[in-house]
Amino acid sequence: MWSIFTWINDSIWTWWSSRDSKLNTCLLLGLDNTGKTVLTKFLIENHLIQTIPTIRGSKHKVKIGSTIVTIIDGCDSRQARRLICDDMFNSIRLIFMIDASDRERLPEARSELLNLLQDDQMQSVPILILANKIDRTNTAYNENELRDLLQIEKYLNKENSHIKLCMCSLVYRVGFVDGLQWLIKKS
Repeated sequence: MWSIFTWINDSIWTWWSSRDSKLNTCLLLGLDNTGKTVLTKFLIENHLIQTIPTIRGSKHKVKIGSTIVTIIDGCDSRQARRLICDDMFNSIRLIFMIDASDRERLPEARSELLNLLQDDQMQSVPILILANKIDRTNTAYNENELRDLLQIEKYLNKENSHIKLCMCSLVYRVGFVDGLQWLIKKS
C-alpha cells in the first residue's frame, strides 16, 4: 500500500544512493535503548520492528543503495571508543541518538556526546544528533530543554555548524528525514 512515508523513503534512498558511497558512510552511536536498531531496521525494511535489547556490544554494517551505515550498539564507552577508532577516519558522518524521554540517563548521554564534540579529531565531522521518543509527551524534553541540558548550544550556534539537533519520533515517523538529508549534504 502506497503512503507518503513510502514516497519519502523511496525518494531519500534514490537520492542518497546516487551519491558517492565513500562520502555517505555513517556511524550510528548512542546509549542503549535509544532506538538505533529500530531506526536502522526501519530504514532497511520501511516499517517499524520491535527489537530486543542488545546484550553485548555489536557492530553491523548495512548497505542501503551505495550508503554504508555502521551501527555500534549496546557497548560501554570504552568499547565504543575502540570501535569508533577503527572506523572514524574512513567515516565522515556521525549520527548520535539520544532518548529524549529518559531523564535518568540524560547526564550519561550528555557526557558521551560532549566527549565526541570536544575531541579534536571530530572538529570537521558532521554530526546529527537525533533526539528520539518525543512522542512520550509526559517525560520527553523539548528542544530548548535538550539544548540546555546537553550543553550543546555553543556547537549549534556556530556559523556553518557541523552539528545539527533534530527532535524525532520513530513511532510516528517524524523528524529524522530532514536530519538525514542535512547529514548527507554536509561535506
